[in-house]
Amino acid sequence: MASTFGMGTPMRGLAIVFLSAAIVVPTAHAELYYLIVGGIGGESRYEKIFSEQTQSLAQVAEQTLGDDLRVSLIYGEEATKTALKSKLQHLAESTSASDSLAVFLVGHGSYDGEQYKFNLTGPDISDDELLELVNAVPAGEKLLVNTSSASGALIGQWAGEDRTLITATRSGGERNATRFGEYWVASLTSEEADVNKNGIITAEEAFRYTEARVAGSFESEGTLATEHAQIEGDAPGRFIVARLRPRKSDTPKIQLLRDESQELEKQIDELRMKREEMGTDSYLNALQELLLELALVQRQIDEEQSVQ
Repeated sequence: MASTFGMGTPMRGLAIVFLSAAIVVPTAHAELYYLIVGGIGGESRYEKIFSEQTQSLAQVAEQTLGDDLRVSLIYGEEATKTALKSKLQHLAESTSASDSLAVFLVGHGSYDGEQYKFNLTGPDISDDELLELVNAVPAGEKLLVNTSSASGALIGQWAGEDRTLITATRSGGERNATRFGEYWVASLTSEEADVNKNGIITAEEAFRYTEARVAGSFESEGTLATEHAQIEGDAPGRFIVARLRPRKSDTPKIQLLRDESQELEKQIDELRMKREEMGTDSYLNALQELLLELALVQRQIDEEQSVQ
């Protein structure tokens, strides 16, 4: 009879849970690109807030990548519909399926009951236009973070494989200026947000931190929350949005190890999709084997980085 723990949890399954939690999330893609957009503020105080938030996001992105070559930033008067289209069209031409893309929208949004629009200098961009442009970028994994009011109107519109959507509100009906952007920016440099203490902030870690801080801010004031953040997507826990310490350049050996790690992660995702088709023992055996391989590869990466 298999040994058990607590309420009958098999020790093998428990070991897999602990192993999964202990694995350091590696860089899973060849190149990561950031597009940061600061929309029109409408009032001087919001112009200042959005400018500061977008520039802070750009600084985090540059530290995460180790350079600014793959960081695009537009805000203020330069944040026009034409400029945004141009940036996304350029990314569509310069990225490949092995790359990943993170798009951050900071500003105001509006919703008329049928269509969401992100407020820009000049004509606004609609939800259909925005999602069509982002979809055209061939990057294999994409993250869209919309910190604007009414951003929840996008929920359900961008579902798909390897896509993660984060919105500041749960619907287009939450139209007040949001607090989400402030706390999202804070999460990307917070040791507290780094739950597993690996020096990396994933989209899921940033979201959970931000969600809690926003809710806490309303509770401390004794007021009813006017925004409720939402997240949907396949792998927010795997998408790296920030590093708490500058990243060293990868050696050729580390890059090969990262490629191996990426392949193992894909195999794990594919295996999880087949869970219902497999017997429990077969699934757990296969998962344990892949997780062990991934842990060993990550340990090699850590050892190589330690001698740099």
